[in-house]
Amino acid sequence: MEDINLANLSDNELDQFVTRIEANVAAMRAAQMKDLREIDSRQTPLADGCRSLVEWVTGRLDVAPDTAKELVATAKRLESAPIVEAAALDGTISFDRAAAVSRLIAHEAEETALAESAGLDVAAIHRQVALRRRMSKSREHAGFRDRYVSTQSNLDHTALDFHGHLPGVAGRVFEEALHTVGDQLPESPEARSRSTRNADALWKMSQDALDGSTTDAAGPTHGVTVFVDAADAAATSGETGVVVEAGPRVGPETLEAMICSASVEVIASSSDGIPLNIGRRSRVVSPKLRRFVTHRDGGACTADGCTSRYRLEVHHIVPWSQGGRTDADNLTTLCWFHHHVVVHGEGFTIDPRSPRCRRRFLRPRDRDPP
Repeated sequence: MEDINLANLSDNELDQFVTRIEANVAAMRAAQMKDLREIDSRQTPLADGCRSLVEWVTGRLDVAPDTAKELVATAKRLESAPIVEAAALDGTISFDRAAAVSRLIAHEAEETALAESAGLDVAAIHRQVALRRRMSKSREHAGFRDRYVSTQSNLDHTALDFHGHLPGVAGRVFEEALHTVGDQLPESPEARSRSTRNADALWKMSQDALDGSTTDAAGPTHGVTVFVDAADAAATSGETGVVVEAGPRVGPETLEAMICSASVEVIASSSDGIPLNIGRRSRVVSPKLRRFVTHRDGGACTADGCTSRYRLEVHHIVPWSQGGRTDADNLTTLCWFHHHVVVHGEGFTIDPRSPRCRRRFLRPRDRDPP
């Protein structure tokens, strides 16, 4: 390391110096990763009594396990990315950029990945990688099953702490609801941060629910715009390339839930971003037909044993996306829980052979019984 009196350097010289140091770090990391591949090929970790190369790196280099995992994983990916590795070796790109681009290469050619990532920062490259990850049905179900909200009061119940995890679309709805309600609250004499307004909004929404002011038997009226990358969606049966406007990615089942219960506008585009088709925003079930079906079904959920009348919604027995007709014979009334949680969340389908007001559910075909 150069022995330099930093106090004597100008701002521009300090900038150049720290940049040069990072280039040296990237070059050393790249050389280190080549060395790790050779060590792995000789099975040195096993000879030293380690279970894996990650365990060996953690101990020998005295680094955190997460650092060791990233080093080993990037070393293996760069073995099939010689251009990226060469750029890291000569200090042209940082180690973090090399690691991020190496993940992008799993989805497209190395030259394409380098060119595409040149104008992006490292965080944006990671977002591009995330957007290319397949959103399979099993992954959607896993994200849904992992949902939770945990609450814990302090000893004298003067405060409540809570934390949780929501699947993408549910999380987006929750966040937008907090912001919408929070922005409608009157101004306070004391300035409030966004997090404080969110807390006040959640309190108000909870009180409204207890007061019964959120009940809406007419069904959902919100609109959704879905953007589809035609090439990506076609190649993966809709598991990639589908994004909700200013929100999360969705998979085929979540898109089916949106089509079933909301006013949906679909905008498809080619790989170069040129719009191919802009669908007309429309309801799948008209308000008049919705009222007829709800009345015919006795103004209550038709799930066998359920007596709920909370947020009744009309659902296609044979899904609309599978050719199901939008007529009274193919529609049934479900409460919010059975519609969103049981059918669209957990993947159950309605047994079309079950009686009209005693609807039973069929287990998802792509999962084993519990």
